[in-house]
Amino acid sequence: MLEDDLRSTLRDRAAQPAVQPDLLDQVRGGIRRSNRRRAAVAGAAAVIVAAIAVPFAFTEEKSPPPVAPAIGWPAPQLQLPAFPFTPSWVPPGPDTADVGQLGPNLVLSYEEQQIQLEVGPVPGSWEMEGEEDHQVALNGTQATVRTGSYVDSRPGDRYVGIRWRLADGRWVQLNSFGPAKENDMLRFARGLREQPVPASPPPVTVAAAPPGLVVQQLTRENICLAPPAALSERDSGRGICVSVEVTSAEDKPQPEDEKITLNGRPAWISEGDDGPSELTSTLTGKRTLTIYLDREDVPLTREELIRFAEGVAVKR
Repeated sequence: MLEDDLRSTLRDRAAQPAVQPDLLDQVRGGIRRSNRRRAAVAGAAAVIVAAIAVPFAFTEEKSPPPVAPAIGWPAPQLQLPAFPFTPSWVPPGPDTADVGQLGPNLVLSYEEQQIQLEVGPVPGSWEMEGEEDHQVALNGTQATVRTGSYVDSRPGDRYVGIRWRLADGRWVQLNSFGPAKENDMLRFARGLREQPVPASPPPVTVAAAPPGLVVQQLTRENICLAPPAALSERDSGRGICVSVEVTSAEDKPQPEDEKITLNGRPAWISEGDDGPSELTSTLTGKRTLTIYLDREDVPLTREELIRFAEGVAVKR
């Protein structure tokens, strides 16, 4: 059906990392755009604010989150994985590493230097077509190196991608969009040693969630919880995702969105063709908190979405 084709296309585009990404931080925008386009195509009607609307609020605090809503949901058991390798050499820069997750794969990212290292059972993304591929010897195996230039880059920046496979079958993908050259990235890759790097803490805490969900995606600005089956593929934004980001023009509510008030702050609930799909709230410091539902994975009702939001605490 047209709607199914469109949903598949939009999800694929949302899953494509942007040129010059910082640990997939473009995922949230792609998810929101995909969701709203699906809603528009489906002709979803605006939700009428019920007279018995449940009051709720997002909290911004350093202390633990509020007590979980009494709806029978447990506190989620978030198994935050450690990245299995530590680079012995990194191009000079002020960066510290962030450890995240994308489906079954783990990601080590240096945002300022625009370097991402991904390890897991599923091959990572080349990010761009590049200008040419060639083979090099790397850590006892053959690796493919792809290089290329890209539009709107800083002077001197280039794309360098390196992909190889470990003896245990895992894939390794190294991508750089910064000033580092091919020799720099090969030095980075050859210097990896088996020493774990702890996972970075998520940007929010979640007091309660539907049982059985696991971490499907983790970046410095968002976390997604989904059924374990969603971990089989390298796909972004599965399940129920919570993100905190700087407010942009794309965060403008749509006319059909339901406007509500969250503890004195404006917020909106967006409807898809089969139920609520997004809840957005403004935060201090020109930031936006968004809770997005992939209803194929976690089909919450409006009341359940609100109650889930009650247990979300934003870290400063």
